[in-house]
Amino acid sequence: MSFYDDPDKVDEYEKMCADYDGTQVFDALARHLPPGKTILEIGCGPGNDIESLKVNYPIVGSDNSKEFLKRCRQRQPKIEFLNLDVVTLDTDRRFDCVYSNKVLHHLSLDKLILSFKRQSEVIVAGGLLAHSFWIGDEEFEKDGMYFRYHNRDALIRLIGDYFEVVETLDYKELDEGDSLFVIAKNGRGMAETTVM
Repeated sequence: MSFYDDPDKVDEYEKMCADYDGTQVFDALARHLPPGKTILEIGCGPGNDIESLKVNYPIVGSDNSKEFLKRCRQRQPKIEFLNLDVVTLDTDRRFDCVYSNKVLHHLSLDKLILSFKRQSEVIVAGGLLAHSFWIGDEEFEKDGMYFRYHNRDALIRLIGDYFEVVETLDYKELDEGDSLFVIAKNGRGMAETTVM
């Protein structure tokens, strides 16, 4: 059983995130994503961000944890939730934005690159990638989970290999300068119709 499929661990995680305030991140996203545009949240966890984002955007939540998905579907019966892995994103649907909040730090560098490539296929041309990351130089395992924090400038360069970075927001979640939110535009091909 993975960490996020254990109901007791999910309870702990939900308590830890209960007071999270994502206002800075949501405001930054709103500067680039007009209301009514579609969002796929990858790694939605307990669905806290969906509560704020659904006010202005049609949103689909996704996670690889069946326990999180079960709870999200109970709490938000009007929101669609998909069981997706953040690397393969096994869906043929397209979105104006793919969003995550502190999820991609569970990926090795190779898997992160694969995820970015796949996201470029899921995001419509001109659509947005919008992710927050832990900043630092740590790489470790805890409770059977992998964590990789990123060097700020190297991460921005990496994202720039696949997307056009349009805004970065340095912010504090626990300690000054520990977090980075990156918004980048998908430059693939000609304009396409959003499919949700």
